[in-house]
Amino acid sequence: MTTERPRPFRRLVPANFRDPVGLARRILASRDRAAYFAVASTALAAVAAPLDALLAATLERRLLDGHVAPKKPVVIVTGAPRSGTTVLSQALIHHLPVTYFDNLTAVFPRAPIAAHRLFGRFLPKPARTLHSYYGRTSGFASENDGLHLWDRWLGADRYAVPERLDAETAAGLRRFVAAWEHAFGRALVNKNNALATGVPAIAEALPTSHFVYIRRDPVFTAQSILGAREAIQGTRAAPYGVNDPARHETPARPIEDICAQIVYHERRMEEARRIVGDGRFWVVDYESFCAEPHAIVERVGREILGGDVDAAALRRRLPPLGNTNRPKLADAEMDEITTTLARLRAAPAARGTTA
Repeated sequence: MTTERPRPFRRLVPANFRDPVGLARRILASRDRAAYFAVASTALAAVAAPLDALLAATLERRLLDGHVAPKKPVVIVTGAPRSGTTVLSQALIHHLPVTYFDNLTAVFPRAPIAAHRLFGRFLPKPARTLHSYYGRTSGFASENDGLHLWDRWLGADRYAVPERLDAETAAGLRRFVAAWEHAFGRALVNKNNALATGVPAIAEALPTSHFVYIRRDPVFTAQSILGAREAIQGTRAAPYGVNDPARHETPARPIEDICAQIVYHERRMEEARRIVGDGRFWVVDYESFCAEPHAIVERVGREILGGDVDAAALRRRLPPLGNTNRPKLADAEMDEITTTLARLRAAPAARGTTA
């Protein structure tokens, strides 16, 4: 049975996490440095909440004043859950002259720009590691999805992305990104899986935005989402990531539900490509990225950021990455994923029904 969490706690641990106490236990058992840091930074955010509120009402407000819209590109990395978005965004951040949301912003979600003005100078340089624990990294200067910031414009339910932002919300998003750009002087790169199903809304609200959508072999995406449900939610039955809204009231077997989630993401990806256009919406295959990670970094650097990129040096610094597409489930479950995906793609009108 899930009990209602107090409002301050809901701000630190979103309602999408079904079992936060169990999650803490599983994190401690993981012995993963990034997982431990996530717990520590959440605790620090609770302690820093009064200072965060004070900064938001004073310095942050002044830093936002006078800004209307960003002028530099905003590169948003997105895709279905467990498709490689984190490692792709890290490659871009580590090898291009950009700014990004870091873990310090999670401690000061109301006043992230002000916090950087005050404390950013004391942060050590982040290690250029591609490791993460389900998207969470270690160190205050390391990459963060910034979901706590996006909550301002998308709402607190991270599994329900709005189809469109109203004029006031869109203006607030542009104002914040413009202020961030002014503070740090570079184009912004951010990774957010939830935006995979809401690209047109963000594209309209942020005219300088570009989207790099990474697509992974759906069978292995499904396998990885199943593992994330177990590790993060504590059960295969609880959702991880944005699901097909047509199925939200229809119980289904976990594999059925996850396959429907992937098919829904595929459909929304094609819709976004059609609406936003190939100039601002790129689709990258995870497998191709792992084989030649330098290629997409170079392309973003040249075509979106408009800079000169030393291709030879980039290739040396960014060699091929390990592809994690390996079966980890029993043969019967791998076969079930394959056949379920084929059935749902062949009968899109049947989505929302159970097998």
